[in-house]
Amino acid sequence: MKKITLAFLLFALPFSSALAQDTLRMSRAKSFPKLPKSSEALGISPEVEQRNSLLVNAPMNIALFGTDSRNSQVKGNADVIIILSINPSTQKLKMSSILRDTYVDIEGIGMDKINAAYAQGGPLLAVKTINRNFALDIKDYIHVDFLSAAAIVNALGGVNINLKPEELTYLNNYVKEISFDGDIPVAPVSKAGLQNLNGRQAVAYTRIRDAGRGDYDRTDRQKAVLVALFSKMQGGGVNLLPVFLSKILPNLETSMNQFMLLSMGSHILNSKTKVIEQGRFPLDSASKGERINNIWYLKTDLKATSNSLYNFIYKDVKAGN
Repeated sequence: MKKITLAFLLFALPFSSALAQDTLRMSRAKSFPKLPKSSEALGISPEVEQRNSLLVNAPMNIALFGTDSRNSQVKGNADVIIILSINPSTQKLKMSSILRDTYVDIEGIGMDKINAAYAQGGPLLAVKTINRNFALDIKDYIHVDFLSAAAIVNALGGVNINLKPEELTYLNNYVKEISFDGDIPVAPVSKAGLQNLNGRQAVAYTRIRDAGRGDYDRTDRQKAVLVALFSKMQGGGVNLLPVFLSKILPNLETSMNQFMLLSMGSHILNSKTKVIEQGRFPLDSASKGERINNIWYLKTDLKATSNSLYNFIYKDVKAGN
């Protein structure tokens, strides 16, 4: 990451002092909760540390959480749980989605759905839960709620999504349900096919669960919106830097410091790799739905899923479902 930071600083020097002042104002716009520095506090085992210390050019893994709250002061369940892996050496970007109903051990709570960790203990417990159950070394997170996610999509001029006919009714129902203070009513999407969705419509799209294969397809929709956002950023290149600084970063709650955020943004904006590799975990072959006390969970072989995640993130093994 040091190389990326240096490259970004050299790149950013020609920008005006006014932009630099805007950047400083941006950094004060939102408090950035920090995570503990110790591996033990983050749920990173000594075995994982030893394993990853032997890797050359290992990617940086960041947890992305999207919650169903519409108020940044209220912690909701993490309905979006994605591990973003950025490899500055190979220029690769990978997204590993964790299905929200996955049955895992949450410290202090016991076995429960993984999406409950964020609601019960915020980003620290959510990150710790991922690390402990899937043998990972995540040290930072990014969080968005409904309002901030919609603002980011709007800042980039919407996202292009290929809507299926069976998704249309559900999307428009969710658009009506999602309301923000002072929000202008959003017109319904009139037809299926390739559509440019605004922020509220895109958030509604990611909430669809009853069309297709339930939560499996819902997770794919979430990734589709993220991929569309990254593609917009890559397509705009360095011209989008002012937007990234003034419209996107202020809408992220994150443990990352400003230099790390700018480095990450620089990597995405300048990446020569236009394809974001995607995986959904646990794999179908290593999981099954089961009712426990009349609640539906996705039970999985945690060791097998940990191996699958490691192979996808670190060994370039395709994630087949």
